[in-house]
Amino acid sequence: MFDTVIFDVDGTLIDTEYVYVHSLQQTLQEVQHRTVPAEDLLFILGIPGMRALEKFTADPKERQHLFAIWLGHAAALKDHATVYPGIHDTLAALHAQGVTVGVATSKIHEEMQTEITRFGFQGAFDIVVTADMTAKHKPDPAPLLAVMAQLPETARAVYIGDAAPDLAAAHAARLPFALAEWGAHDAGQFAAADYRLAHPRDILPLVRS
Repeated sequence: MFDTVIFDVDGTLIDTEYVYVHSLQQTLQEVQHRTVPAEDLLFILGIPGMRALEKFTADPKERQHLFAIWLGHAAALKDHATVYPGIHDTLAALHAQGVTVGVATSKIHEEMQTEITRFGFQGAFDIVVTADMTAKHKPDPAPLLAVMAQLPETARAVYIGDAAPDLAAAHAARLPFALAEWGAHDAGQFAAADYRLAHPRDILPLVRS
């Protein structure tokens, strides 16, 4: 039984796929006159935005330019983002059972604070590690190790995410990985997942009562 649950954010707690994919489509069309199908941009989910843009330009200055425009278009689509059904109830139940709840996300601190306020996550997380808090990012284990460094050595943690970088980071950190099937694409690629969760409430049987 686990006493600590660590969550990814996008695709796990919040459904932001439409926001980030469509805003990047718009950005690439506007700046590079490039039309990219939505399915070819799903790789961006679960990794930092600047790293995702490496696929479209090797020029750091152009990446910064693309990123700024992308953020603007994403902000215009923010109303399309929603918390997955059952997340708030599950987080409340975890806290009621004395479970430590952490986050390891590819969002930067400012973005995460905005999401916490906007989606009513105040007080929901005991530990938050954002992309600007570690030099390396998922699939590197650094974000998860940063969470674990704030826990007792005896902590028994599981990482819950929806994307391949989440799984790789968990196993590199020597943590079991639970697939959030409600946000994942092509669930068949996650044969190495230790647990598969069809609904957020499926987390509860994994933790101490």
